[in-house]
This record gives sequence, structure tokens and C-alpha cells, in this order.
Amino acid sequence: MIQKIYIPNDPKLRQIVNFMSYVEITPEDAIEGWTAMFPNATSNLFISLSDKIAVDHTTTDSAIYVSCSRTTAFKPFIGFAFIAVQFNSYGMFYLKGIPVKELHNSLVSLAVFFKPSEIERITSRLKESASIYEKFTLLETFLSQQMYSSTIDDRLPFAIASLKSLKIERVEALSEALCLSSRAVHKLFHKHVGLNPVQYKRICRFNQAAQLMLQDNPLNLTSIAMDCGYHDQSHFIRDFRKFSGISPSDFMRLKATSSDFYNFNLKDLGILQQ
Repeated sequence: MIQKIYIPNDPKLRQIVNFMSYVEITPEDAIEGWTAMFPNATSNLFISLSDKIAVDHTTTDSAIYVSCSRTTAFKPFIGFAFIAVQFNSYGMFYLKGIPVKELHNSLVSLAVFFKPSEIERITSRLKESASIYEKFTLLETFLSQQMYSSTIDDRLPFAIASLKSLKIERVEALSEALCLSSRAVHKLFHKHVGLNPVQYKRICRFNQAAQLMLQDNPLNLTSIAMDCGYHDQSHFIRDFRKFSGISPSDFMRLKATSSDFYNFNLKDLGILQQ
């Protein structure tokens, strides 16, 4: 697999984008079936540089998966290549100003955000460019020109960091820290993140557990559950199934070793219990 990661140079774009990635499947990396990706409450734009991409139960050559809170899967093939952009948890809103709650967990055509002529132009230029670095800079320039606003509500980075740390136990504590009512905090999150704060914290905790399970010598599941703040192992298993579509023990058996972005391989989408 050819995989490259790029962090935007534009400071304005870095406020809303975690990274860009280029992926190309080589013959030695070909797998049978599907590759699944865990949710992390981000939005991800992707543009195929080869044939259409099979994503879940549809095929497309470009789309944005908005505010993911469930596992999705794509079907790789030899020669399969795409470029992707992972926005941070509130970045999608600042691209076009569309309340994220309206599109939560949706695979949305790029036409919802950009003019058809703009999509055709950037897609053609990405495919024509021989250099991976040039592809990244082309897409960076395109997105920088498209941003709805570069003035980020500074309460959002603080709120997201607080929930990711897992130190905030209750929404009321976050409300107090932000000097907002609980209702106002929910409204802030629905608009910019697409989830409420409790849902977001659950996804953060799930991802922390998944990262521990991806280690070369992971702890046992009971220890992982306790380390991540679950009340008991059954609570951990229930949450893990909700977000991943499989049990923790199934994940340990299926997990991929090539990338943290692509968390496990499966032969059939039917295994995902969603």
C-alpha cells in the first residue's frame, strides 16, 4: 500500500482539517472483501483517482461522510487510489456553514457543497497531476478558497479537548466551564459537531479503547474497559458493538495491521450489526 499523510500549510485550513491522505492499493496489499473504518465523529471528504469506490451499500467517485458515529467500509482493489481529507469534529460546519446535525451519518455528494463545475475541475486536476504532493497542494488551495468562515468559535476547541480527555464526567460540568446552559451546549454541538456532548464523549472513549486494542500486546478486555472509564465489561461490549458493529473479541480477531485508519478487514458487510 502506498499511503501518504499531509498536514495543510494554510493556517486557516489547519483550524478545521486534521490531515489529508493519499492511498493506493498495490498488488501485495490486495485483500478479499472489505476494509472497515471506525467512527471518530469527524467528517471525511474523498475523491477517487481511479474507478468508483464501493462504500457500504453504494458506489461513488466522490463524497463526504459527515460526522461519522458508526463504522463504514470500503472495498479496495488493485490500482484503487483516492485522496481524502479528514476534517476535525467541527470542521465540516466551517467549510460551508451547513448545520452538521442535518447531515449526521450521511454519505453526501460533493454537489451538496460545491458547484458541479468546481467538482469537475478539481477532480480533473487531481487525476492529471503526477505528484502526490501536488495533489495535496491543489486540494488544499481548493478547500481554502471554499471556507465559509475562518473565525472559529473558540469554545469548540476547548469543549472538544475536554471531552477527549475523558475528564469531564457530566454535561453540567462542561456547561459550567463554558459558562453556558446545558441546552446551549447541546445546541452548540448539534450545529457544529452533529452529536450531543454525551454521544461525542462515548465515541472518544470507544476510540481510546480501540487504540489500546490495536497495540502489539494489548491488555485484556477487562483492563481496557476499566482504563477507559467503563463501569463494567458488559457496558464496554455494548458500546463497542454500537459504534463498530462487531464485538471486541471479533475485532481482536479481524483487526488490520497495516494502518490505524483502517481498523479491520471483513469478507462480508453482513457481519456489521447496525
